[in-house]
Amino acid sequence: MFWRRKKGPAAPPQIGCFGKLPATGDFIRLNAGGEELAAFDRWLGAAIDFARRAMGPHFDAHYQTALGLFVFHGDPKGDEPPARGLVGAWAASGDNAGRLYPMVVFGSYDYEQLVAAGASLPITLFPLLAAAHDLAANGRNMPVDAFLHRVSQIAPPSLDDADASHASYRAWLKTQPMKALWDAGFGTDASRFWVLQNILESVTPFRGQELPRTGLALRLPLGAGDAYAAAVWMDVTLRLSRWGRTLMNAFWTPQRTLLLHLGPPHVGSFRELIAPTTHAEHIADLCGPPPVEEHVSRHALGPELDALVARTDLSLDSFLEALG
Repeated sequence: MFWRRKKGPAAPPQIGCFGKLPATGDFIRLNAGGEELAAFDRWLGAAIDFARRAMGPHFDAHYQTALGLFVFHGDPKGDEPPARGLVGAWAASGDNAGRLYPMVVFGSYDYEQLVAAGASLPITLFPLLAAAHDLAANGRNMPVDAFLHRVSQIAPPSLDDADASHASYRAWLKTQPMKALWDAGFGTDASRFWVLQNILESVTPFRGQELPRTGLALRLPLGAGDAYAAAVWMDVTLRLSRWGRTLMNAFWTPQRTLLLHLGPPHVGSFRELIAPTTHAEHIADLCGPPPVEEHVSRHALGPELDALVARTDLSLDSFLEALG
């Protein structure tokens, strides 16, 4: 059971970076001494090694143009959740000796504040995500001091008021029909029963288990919905899983796809970020056409969920509230 110990006031958010720049042979760090950064660095280093081995001579070509956004937390310690989590952007980079390693620009936040913001994080922290993405993508050829100065100028949005954090996202949900989610990501609503069936079946073994220990991930399309679509997919998954204290590790490429991990990110996920396949054993890929007839998925959902998913005229807000 997590969260037995009462915490003091949340430590303020902190902006930082770590990684490689072509201007130097050194590893660049700013405000990157926390345990959450060490955990991210361990995963990223191992995941890059895995991708190199899996892709062989094709790795460099796919790596050079890769970039994305992320939400990440480290491992819990015994009965205690992680103290902090990360939200930010990464972009392929390397040093002046040709050694490859991404540049990561991040905001480090109190874990419980991130959990309280929940699925609204891609919207609430969009100013941070946009600034980090722009700098990681376009600042790699800067001198080191100039790059670090730009990082230090990024202002972290506050998560002190949980209700305020949700407000913009909740207001938007009331204006959008479910059909808009399906059309933006899939171009049609024909996949909707199969997609919900697979999300439900993926989370069912871990329902009610906070911070589950599984490498399973869901790949979902974003399309024009972008950060809003990422937020909705997080929301759907959190509601179906019945989690209230779990921050999901998420990686996405703007207007393309979201890789949503139910537990710690799998070592094979970086390879899937830079050159997606359709056969990774740890990923339920929900971006393509359904491989089964619609009636099979509708039956698997059961009468209540089937009737709910059928209503593409419902607002996103009404749909999500009905999920629980």
